[in-house]
Amino acid sequence: RGCAVWPELLRYRPQFITIEAEVTRHPPRHPAPLLAWAAIAAPLLGGVVLAPGLAHADGGSCEVGQTPWSSPDHLGGLRAALAAQQLAAEEARPRPYVHQMRGPRHRGWRPLVALVLLLVLTMLFMGAVTVPFGLAGGLPDDFETLDLSVPTQLWMNLTLAALIPAAMLATRVAYGRPWGRLFSVTGRLRWGWLLQCMAVVAPLWVAYLAANWLVFGQEVLPRPEAWIGLLVVTLLTTPLQAAGEEVAFRGLVVQAVGAWIRSPVVALAVSTAVSAATFVAAHGSMDVWIWIDIGSLAVAACWLAWRTGGIEAGIALHVVNNLAVTFAGILLGGLEESYVDTETTGSPVSAAMSVVVMTIATALILWLARRRGIAPAGRTTPSVG
Repeated sequence: RGCAVWPELLRYRPQFITIEAEVTRHPPRHPAPLLAWAAIAAPLLGGVVLAPGLAHADGGSCEVGQTPWSSPDHLGGLRAALAAQQLAAEEARPRPYVHQMRGPRHRGWRPLVALVLLLVLTMLFMGAVTVPFGLAGGLPDDFETLDLSVPTQLWMNLTLAALIPAAMLATRVAYGRPWGRLFSVTGRLRWGWLLQCMAVVAPLWVAYLAANWLVFGQEVLPRPEAWIGLLVVTLLTTPLQAAGEEVAFRGLVVQAVGAWIRSPVVALAVSTAVSAATFVAAHGSMDVWIWIDIGSLAVAACWLAWRTGGIEAGIALHVVNNLAVTFAGILLGGLEESYVDTETTGSPVSAAMSVVVMTIATALILWLARRRGIAPAGRTTPSVG
């Protein structure tokens, strides 16, 4: 009764707050919160202010029985304070990984800006990495028939690692949100969880490579001349290369596509399809069995991001796979055949084996995630934050 902003209060549903008369004798520098409290308390007390001297925003005061929120300035200040409170509450609402960039400030153009920035910044960062190698003569002479020397291996891994800062900066500029949301719903990369995932799936990949060796009758070939240097470069930079691809394809791309779609489940399905398609296309091969082989990693990583709330599990799968395959190619020979290019072809058997090992690895990681409380109960419930 007698409160001009009572409809606004009902709209924002604030909590009732008790104020004491003493606080009105010492008006704050920013009176909007106090005005909000008074607007809530006054209708309960008959529609008047019982304490004299309540400060106006312009420095004046109101007498007993006068409502201080009747002027447009005070009403605007109250609306701004309540709108800011509602915005903060909406910003803090838990969301699945695919909707981390679909906050209250979401606009349809933001994901598009993020994707464009990713492409532009990636080219800039890759160029910054390539120039020193070119000046030092560390680039391959023929890019079509890649001769994997130590400098070439280092250059390839570092150019793909440049996807990490490119995606982080694109996220920050396009969305105005912390780039930690790119890694997980907690706003950071969970290093302990990442290392545990790697430890769980590493033995599985040893068995997977051994099975490949037996099924396809592979033979031991001569090692590269600089095999020790290749091992060192692989150990130090291949994790960065794999992480860069995950941050870009399972991080920024998934969240950009997911931000356009209201339903989280539909966002998961569409973003997974887009992530897998772009990831497969980036490798260059047009063989359908290679698509299935590489796509199984993309699908598994997207599902694990949904269930665990971050890309750490996908990074673990990618890092362990690339390290195992590259180490085997260096120590047992045939390193060039370990890489996928436009001429690479697969087979139904190799594709099926990849799908099986990715399925088992996903099940192992989800089992561990449920034990640690990272994945919620249920088979399809997403982790939110």
